[in-house]
Amino acid sequence: MDPKAAVLVNAVPPYGHILCSEKWRTSSLILRLRYEGVKIFFEEELGVADFHLPNKMCLLYVSECDIIAGNGYKRKLVCYRNARRSFQELVLVERTRVSEQYFSAVQKFVVFDLGLFMLPISGQTEASQLITEI
Repeated sequence: MDPKAAVLVNAVPPYGHILCSEKWRTSSLILRLRYEGVKIFFEEELGVADFHLPNKMCLLYVSECDIIAGNGYKRKLVCYRNARRSFQELVLVERTRVSEQYFSAVQKFVVFDLGLFMLPISGQTEASQLITEI
């Protein structure tokens, strides 16, 4: 990892702003955050985390698609846990009617096996509201 990437992985945005992974640029979550007045900086060098918040918290978002597609999300979660930054780590997991049958296995893996904090959310709208409140 180059020095610039190491700095970005540990970067803390100013209050009222978030650092966001470039992959979220066109999502409805970002549109909703902008509507709420949150300033967003996009960055490709955030490491595994999807969002960095001003209160030294980083978030990883596990979508319904990730859960249904199989166990690929597990590798991402393990890398997230192993990154061990000076940030408080939180995992947001979409819990929908479609992903309901897989949710208990995901919850067990995140909370018991990896020891991470997890919040179930119903979708990107609820995630944007949660991020705004945090």
